[in-house]
Amino acid sequence: MIAVSFGACDKNQTPIFEMDMFFDIDIPPGLNTLETHFFIIEDVPTFAASLLSAQNLGPDDIGSIRGAVSTVNSRFSGLNLDFIEDVGVHLVEKEDHTIRSEAFYIFNDFIPLATKNEIEMIPTILDLKDLLLEETVDLEFRINFRSFIPQSFDGRIQMKFLAYRPE
Repeated sequence: MIAVSFGACDKNQTPIFEMDMFFDIDIPPGLNTLETHFFIIEDVPTFAASLLSAQNLGPDDIGSIRGAVSTVNSRFSGLNLDFIEDVGVHLVEKEDHTIRSEAFYIFNDFIPLATKNEIEMIPTILDLKDLLLEETVDLEFRINFRSFIPQSFDGRIQMKFLAYRPE
């Protein structure tokens, strides 16, 4: 799957700029291991207008914006994340959160049991330009657990997207 993700982008194309985004999430202990848990994070700033302005570009100068790398880590507690089975981040439409585009994910086969305090997610090959050129974006964070959380999880999800010129 990793080879497909990276092989889908034109290797000769150089990104115009990077978009760095993050959001913090606090997950209470006691959530079950049978269900997928969803958290909506609204109005995460993209800084798209500033990034375009700094490059003297307009929205039409961007051909695509794709995920590059994303990590989930424990902000303060240093909590070992081996209780996580899989995670994912979707960008969702502001008017209808059922319309969503997956940006990053990782499944249990790729999360080792001795994970420590950071998990790196895999980017999808989707073009997320339409959502990321807005001033803010709504995100859906999805998580499944292998075991119960031993304490409250104070996490940070950091994401990097790359903007490319039209082909």
